[in-house]
Amino acid sequence: MDFSAEFIDLRNRLLQGLHPAFVSEQNTEVAGRIAALLSRFDVTSEKKLLGMMSTGTSSHAHEYRLLFAAPECNTETLADWWDYAKRAEQELVRPDAMHDYSIVSIILATQHIERDMQKKVRRLSAERQFESGKHGWSSIHFAVIDLEARKIYTNRMGAPLKNILQPILRKNT
Repeated sequence: MDFSAEFIDLRNRLLQGLHPAFVSEQNTEVAGRIAALLSRFDVTSEKKLLGMMSTGTSSHAHEYRLLFAAPECNTETLADWWDYAKRAEQELVRPDAMHDYSIVSIILATQHIERDMQKKVRRLSAERQFESGKHGWSSIHFAVIDLEARKIYTNRMGAPLKNILQPILRKNT
């Protein structure tokens, strides 16, 4: 397997499969690392009382998807990527009084992932609730794509991400 070619193909299919509301950048720096793809979706909506009467204010929510190549993934590199995911979440999420939620999805493409690592990915968890003049919450969705086995492993919060990635991964088989 040519990892570089597989990774570029995956990046291109991810880009093509995005909803048109996403804004994407390739090879951009986030929290000190270069993401092969950073896609961002922002939504602003009017707040309504009981879902009917306008309050005259609006709220905002965000989703970020970052794709990285990690050809070798072992216990040490997984811990490093998880630490990075938390730093990236802190850099990207800017809560204020009108913030509803933000989702930061970190997607690692690797050549192969060992069985013990699959369980470790599942146990990763990070969610923040904001207080003191800030509002809403944020969570990290984490996915590791084993390009050799054509499988996706996610943390519990990343289950919806797996559903998004599965059809994109299947397109090449």
